[in-house]
Amino acid sequence: MTERVQVESFGTVIGAEVKGVDFANPSAQDFAAVRSALDAHGVVVLRVPGMQPPQHVRLAEGLAPLQPLFYGQFTLPGTPALTIVSNIRENGQHIGLADAGMLWHTDGSYNRCPDFYSLLHGLEIPQQDGQPIGDTAFTSAVHAFQALPADMRARLTQLTCTHSFEFHIEKKRSKGQLKRPPLTAQQKADLPDVVQPVVRRHPNTGLPCLFVSEGHTSKINGLAQQESDELLEFLWAHLRQPRFQYRHKWRSGDLVIWDNIAVQHLAIFDYGDQPRRMHRIGTLGPVPVPWAEQLAQATT
Repeated sequence: MTERVQVESFGTVIGAEVKGVDFANPSAQDFAAVRSALDAHGVVVLRVPGMQPPQHVRLAEGLAPLQPLFYGQFTLPGTPALTIVSNIRENGQHIGLADAGMLWHTDGSYNRCPDFYSLLHGLEIPQQDGQPIGDTAFTSAVHAFQALPADMRARLTQLTCTHSFEFHIEKKRSKGQLKRPPLTAQQKADLPDVVQPVVRRHPNTGLPCLFVSEGHTSKINGLAQQESDELLEFLWAHLRQPRFQYRHKWRSGDLVIWDNIAVQHLAIFDYGDQPRRMHRIGTLGPVPVPWAEQLAQATT
């Protein structure tokens, strides 16, 4: 870290606050410091109450190339890289995604190249009894994998799974969570299911990361449906354990950045109709590399 940029761990297995980044005019050293903190902590928080949308975009672009948007109708006017995440309605319509994050997931895992970093800026935070509500919970895919029995870890590294946005939307609909229009035939064609490794290698740290989520993983490939369902339910429950988690309580102006390879996240919808507004940008990640390939390279 530079002398100006300081990182303070929250004392949990993931999560830290990064102080001293010049968000108005960030340098290469600022971006390097944030990436280093993300490699170490998975989730970082910057307190940037005065940040404007162009500065948000610049911070994201400094970390990695931007991920193309799928739901373009919810972008911020004049700043198409920013997606509005909000339950606020204008003229009877939601101004942004109102159901984002209702299931544990990692952003964009249904893409051949999933999101690497997500940058979420809290603008309007609901309150109850003077305390913020609408938290975001994060869980470590690294620590969760490491905590599994050795024989299960070995088995999982040999498996692949299917990630599906259509599955994600249907699961939300079946739970009564869907607050957006159903997918059109064209959207389904534009976003086909993809095969991903169950355990992927982190491109920066080299660590194995469990890459199945209750939001997007429809099946374990090569297994009978019942066996696949049982294994997924076990892994999802394992990932949800509090010992792997950090839960962020938002303040207005918080910028939370997370590594979608190292962590999964969940939005806590406990604020009803109280207004909540966030701005989000995602960055493009690499094609996932199976951890099994890392093991093979290590033995040759």
